[in-house]
Order: sequence, then structure tokens, then C-alpha cells
Amino acid sequence: MRFVMGKSAGIARAFRSVMAAVVVAATVLLAGLAPAGAVTITVDFENLPSLPAQPNNFAAAGAMETFTMAGVFSITGGVVLGNPTFLASFPAHGSAPNLYGTADFADPSLLSTIELDMPAAAETTSVSLVLFNGQPIAETYEVDFFSGATPICAATFASVPASTSSSSFATPSCSSTLVLPITKVLITTPDAALNGWDFFVDTIVLTQNPVTAVPEPASLVLVASGAVVLGYLDWRRRKR
Repeated sequence: MRFVMGKSAGIARAFRSVMAAVVVAATVLLAGLAPAGAVTITVDFENLPSLPAQPNNFAAAGAMETFTMAGVFSITGGVVLGNPTFLASFPAHGSAPNLYGTADFADPSLLSTIELDMPAAAETTSVSLVLFNGQPIAETYEVDFFSGATPICAATFASVPASTSSSSFATPSCSSTLVLPITKVLITTPDAALNGWDFFVDTIVLTQNPVTAVPEPASLVLVASGAVVLGYLDWRRRKR
């Protein structure tokens, strides 16, 4: 009887040890599956992307530049200028020295629309930015936010003051949910065919949620191994 009790106690201890290991493994696995907290990313064209002061005119800036940070964002349609003396509102409302812009009189590769894209996996739930009118006249701008092909927000800024005004800017923003993350922002002017275009964006702030992690194979093997051992110990206990 003492021998049987001793063996049973040993099996019980082994059972508890394996159970504890499985609990730890499951905790680690679940931690890997849980999404991390939201992060804020600022695209300012000095630190992200990391750039020195750029030319202060379109002629020197040259052809269209597309900037991409894999898994986070991509922006295309314009070029980066630095220290723009022709934008009276930039010193107070931009992040010096650089900003991203486009104009109809610049390199032919520049577009009348600046496009900002975020992958769906980035789970972007909010976007805000500063939009500067580079025209010597008041101009109207449209900013549209999408989740895939679904419109999320649309804003029209009528008669944004001329570039010589300290009020020659607008601050578009949009918030959404993880169900409909923001994946595209289009910035343009409806008067491009009439007046041409000349505008800039800066200090683009993205709120994103990291993708839910996929468990590593080693973690899955660890949990599966624990389940097999538990099954074996239970069979041994019942047999005795």
C-alpha cells in the first residue's frame, strides 16, 4: 500500500509540474496573440523620413519623390522642400525645415493629388495633418479618407487664404475604428483645372495598432507537448 501511495504521490507531483509548465506556456502564447497598445507616428519629413533640409524651390527639388516605411505608410505625388519662405503660416504651424508639396508649374511628374497610404494591417484609427495653401490666391481643398474603397471622412476647406497670409493653412483630421481602419488619404483641390495647384502637407500624425502577433511554432509545440504528457499521466493514474 505504501508503494502504491508513493507512486501516486509521485504522479501527482509530476502532474502538477507539467500543469504549471503548460499554464506558463499558454500565458506566453496568449500574450503573443494579444494586440499591443496603440502607437502614434509623426511623419514630419525631418525625422520620419529622416531628411536634411531640402531645396527651398520646386526647380531644385526635381522629380516626384515617394517615401515609404514598410508596414506603416507611403506618400506620393509631390516632393520635399525645405525652409519655404513663401509660406507665411509655415513657421508657426509647420515643423521646420521640411514639408511635402506639389505644384502644377514644377516637374511634370508631380501630381495634382497627394496620396497617403497605410496598409490595412497597420490598423490606422486616426490621421491628422497640416495642409498649406501655396497659391497666391485663396483656394479650396478637399481631403478624403478611405478604408479600402469605403469613404470614412470627407472635408472641404473653402477659400483657404493665400500663401502670404499667416492663416494660409487647414488642419484636416479623421478618426475611425479597427473594423474600418483608415488605409488611404487623398489631398487635392477641385480647382486644379482652373487655377492649377500649389499646396503642401506636414506633421502627419497617425494612430496605429500593431498587428496581432502569430504564435511561433515553438510555442505551439510546447503547449501540444504538455497536453500529451498530461494525457499520459492521466492514463497511468487510471490504470493503477
